[in-house]
Amino acid sequence: MNGAKRSGLIVIGKDVVDRMLHLETGRTDEALNARFGISYNSWRKVIAGRPVRSSMAARLMQRVESIDPGAPDSFSA
Repeated sequence: MNGAKRSGLIVIGKDVVDRMLHLETGRTDEALNARFGISYNSWRKVIAGRPVRSSMAARLMQRVESIDPGAPDSFSA
């Protein structure tokens, strides 16, 4: 994890977002939940570069790493 956390919110780095865009299987709640463990609303925040809860970001990064080992681990404040 890079960068400081502020108010428990984290922005997912662009490199991770780009990787997620490559790995996505669909943009419905069901597809995003099955693939990344997040909702459509969370997906919209992530791809827009908006901050998300640090607990959700950690869970998301674990999921991306399990799908694509060696994926960048990038957060920013």
